[in-house]
Amino acid sequence: MINKRIKLVLVYHQMKVQGNTPHFGLLSLGAYVKQKFPNVDIKILDNPNPLKQILKFKPDIVGFTGASMEYKEAKSLAAKVKKRSKALLIIGGIHISTSPQTFSNIFDIGVIGEGEITLGEILKLYKNKQINHQHLNQVDGLVYFHQNKLFTTKPRQLIKNIDDLPIPDRSLIPMENYLKNQLNLYGIKRLMVITTSRGCPYHCVYCSSSVHWGSFRFHSVEYIVKEMDHLINKYKVDGIVFWDDLFIAPKSRVLSLVEEIKKKGWDKTMVFYGQARSNMADEDVIKALKSINVKRLSFGFETYSQKMLSYLKVNSVSVKDNIRTVKLCNKYDIDVTAGLIVGSPKETLKDLKITYNTMKKYPLDVTNIYILIAYPGTKIWEFSKKNHLVFDNMDMDKIHTEIPLKACFQFWKKDRFYFLKDHVFLNQEKRHDQKYLSMILKIKLLATIQNYKYYFKYIFRDPKIISKVILNFLKK
Repeated sequence: MINKRIKLVLVYHQMKVQGNTPHFGLLSLGAYVKQKFPNVDIKILDNPNPLKQILKFKPDIVGFTGASMEYKEAKSLAAKVKKRSKALLIIGGIHISTSPQTFSNIFDIGVIGEGEITLGEILKLYKNKQINHQHLNQVDGLVYFHQNKLFTTKPRQLIKNIDDLPIPDRSLIPMENYLKNQLNLYGIKRLMVITTSRGCPYHCVYCSSSVHWGSFRFHSVEYIVKEMDHLINKYKVDGIVFWDDLFIAPKSRVLSLVEEIKKKGWDKTMVFYGQARSNMADEDVIKALKSINVKRLSFGFETYSQKMLSYLKVNSVSVKDNIRTVKLCNKYDIDVTAGLIVGSPKETLKDLKITYNTMKKYPLDVTNIYILIAYPGTKIWEFSKKNHLVFDNMDMDKIHTEIPLKACFQFWKKDRFYFLKDHVFLNQEKRHDQKYLSMILKIKLLATIQNYKYYFKYIFRDPKIISKVILNFLKK
């Protein structure tokens, strides 16, 4: 008897194309399945309209993923698949991992936490026709319905050594779609993103990374170099972004990686970006990163008010650390990108003015302004829930609010803060405070002006940058 091959589709139903950032979770799952289950045909779809492709593949199993603001769309797509297919429908990702109680019976199974081993056990059950309560209940890290009752199995143990996982399999996605039409500020033609760790050792009140991933674990230098070598040789990549929550931890690892990059000669042929944290970015680290041609570092400065920073980052970093880091990066000619958060509970007009004035005194290359979001599983989510601002099965679109640039100029409008309507704004005390809200718009406008000064520095290196910057401006 010939064993029937299992056809598996993994879907990330992204509503917007995410530039050069593929979905690492699906790439890791795909690589793991290819390595461990040669009888499985696997396909990854990561475009806005995947329904026809899903049905054309005639899958046995469809796996969906998504963050909280994508969960509604994942359910909608799954419902359409369910009407036209008898495939087993699985949902994984950060939303269902942090909010398993919101699991919908549109899906057959939810995967909580890391998915590689769990998906492998589901594939074994499927092959043996054992997708039932008796057997599912023996698999760690699942949520599912049985007889209209929600069951959650015991937590899946973390993968202790993530080097045991194969490198993400990018052959499963159309890589050229990610490598073309990039905004190339440093003469890079083919920029790709990698992750070298899982989780974060810190527990900021707004971040769900440590909740989803558990303990902080990181790949060895040897593993990272192997993946970089693969990208450089197979895909002719000339720029790499280290997209970890905290790329520079631990310090010994990043310094060892710097030495290996030099041995390979990539410091002469490549450009690098990374994400860092100011309390860990000392001069040794910044100097080492500069030596391998790191052009830009991204930080979560969040605010220049020490009171608010201590709240958001749980007393783990100071404003002095942030300013010291800006000066260090300026000294070594490394561009600085940072995120700033507004709209936090208990934030005052005075706090915003401190941020605004510090932005003027220490202008960054790129500053992104965010209204604080309460993500499920975080401390700020629990605060918001207690104050009846959010609830488990709410429309997750309402937790996310962007500040439209045009609002900064609409002085004639009676309500310039229309973008807050029907959305969660966590600083309830200031929701209707015109001076406070106007200062948020001033911060947004200042950041935009500073950002475009930075972009125009590079405009003549790539003529396409002009049109891309203008299109980006118009979208805002």
